[in-house]
Amino acid sequence: MPLLIHTAGPDRGKRFFFERTVLLGRSPLADLELHDAAVSRRHAQISLQGGRCFLADLGSGNGSWLNEARVTEPAPLADGDLVRLGGVVLEFRLGDDRAPERKKGEARAEASRSGNLKVAIGDLAATPGSRSVVMPLEKLRSHGGTRLAEEVARLQRRLDFFREAGGILTRTLDEAQLLDQLLARTMDVLPQADRAFVVRYDAGTESFEPLAARTRDGSTVEIAASRTLLEEVVRNREALMSIDAGTEEGLGGARSIHLLNLRAVACVPLLLEDRICGVLQVDNAQLQRAFGEADLDLLAGIAGPIALALEHARLHRELVDREVLEHDLALARRIQQSFLPARPPELPGWSLAVEYSPAHEVGGDLYDLFPLPDGRLGLAIGDVSGKGVSGALLMARLTSALRAAAAHRPEPSAVVAELDTLVAGEVDEGMFVTFAFGILDPASGRLEMANAGHPSPLLRRADGSVGELSLPAGTALGLGAGRAAGTVTVTLARGELLLLFTDGLNEAADPAGRRFETSGILAPLRALRSADPRAALDAVLHAARTFVSTRGFDDDLTVLTLARL
Repeated sequence: MPLLIHTAGPDRGKRFFFERTVLLGRSPLADLELHDAAVSRRHAQISLQGGRCFLADLGSGNGSWLNEARVTEPAPLADGDLVRLGGVVLEFRLGDDRAPERKKGEARAEASRSGNLKVAIGDLAATPGSRSVVMPLEKLRSHGGTRLAEEVARLQRRLDFFREAGGILTRTLDEAQLLDQLLARTMDVLPQADRAFVVRYDAGTESFEPLAARTRDGSTVEIAASRTLLEEVVRNREALMSIDAGTEEGLGGARSIHLLNLRAVACVPLLLEDRICGVLQVDNAQLQRAFGEADLDLLAGIAGPIALALEHARLHRELVDREVLEHDLALARRIQQSFLPARPPELPGWSLAVEYSPAHEVGGDLYDLFPLPDGRLGLAIGDVSGKGVSGALLMARLTSALRAAAAHRPEPSAVVAELDTLVAGEVDEGMFVTFAFGILDPASGRLEMANAGHPSPLLRRADGSVGELSLPAGTALGLGAGRAAGTVTVTLARGELLLLFTDGLNEAADPAGRRFETSGILAPLRALRSADPRAALDAVLHAARTFVSTRGFDDDLTVLTLARL
């Protein structure tokens, strides 16, 4: 199965498998969402044709690059090719190749959640002539006991063990407590076990995380764990039992095993449906107390319920975390709303209407309407490239900085320049803000306006004609040269209406992926009978919602209408 590996960008290290044509872009609706401001919403596509994969650019702003050559037409992909989209670099692989061999030697893991015990996961290379045995789980149940009395006693112990383990699994959702109790009972039913531990396995990073550990004597020494042994169990999806680990050349050669004189090991994968989520291992330092096939069978029997319990504990944590997050986001939304005008100001001879709809609980759009000391009105609209919490934080910072700058800067272009310095100095690389700011003199209708990369406002004249305001775009704030193209002055006559919006409106898409565009906004404005801001706002929003249909809006949406009566 082909895959893409993030080698540069915010998701570095992550893998994405695919079996069909996939869309790559910044849109949440993309098959592989790329979190980079330089990536277009629908940036590129990888298609599968005749057993081969082809990369095609979808008209992106910054282009798609294959091995540092710009893609102008569909290009075939070969194993190891590098695809660059904005600041994201993806390595194309034909199959799920394993990660490079890890550095030899011990790797200290974090302390387990059970007491002070730790699990040190090192590397043990398997060698020819090893006396370890590998037993598929389905074969473990085919070997019967030799004496009836011993078999009955063994079955009774196992029955008691599984009954008690079942009670433990139903009594708690606390992962650490659950595993500690299960390991304690496992060591009770396996008297030859001196140590026992559970590690979680992350298939995405191919890493192991210690979860719980127990020793029979309660000591706080580290439990040595062979990374090679764990990887062997995960890779082959088989239980593994070593009869004499301490004297084997391959196993005994690891420093961690040698120091602890580890001899007998039984290791089983924790399977959840078809996915391995961890490994359970017991071991000891005494050859005469080796584990048998029945012991491995018992561990295999408890491995499934442990895996299920870990999954239930994880889902419980996620539910609790989600509830906390939802509460925090609701609070953040209320705080963000407090930075916005509670209602449009009342201006004699003027009428205003505003729509502000974040795509998530909090958004990156901003607008403001505020009086200036000389009786004029400051009006602003902007769009932060980062969505969610990061965009909301910058939005709040800009709103307060805007009013401070407008209080002592006489021209809109000077206000924009000051805000650009703020954004360039405070935000992370890749974030920027499109922004337009104007100062309106209500008495004369004179509007001075400066733009920094924001969509041009639309002006509806008294005769019903509609067009874009002649306002040069300039450069967005935070891109290093974020300056407005200069202040432009226009006088609004009676019966004229101005509409400002963020790109959540003109870039809204229908189920087929077609954009609403500026032309979709102009049509309902031309159909108006008068310059009524509320009617204009409702008409434009109705047209946009009808256009996107069931897909809905996937970006923050802000629309501001202003008319001189």
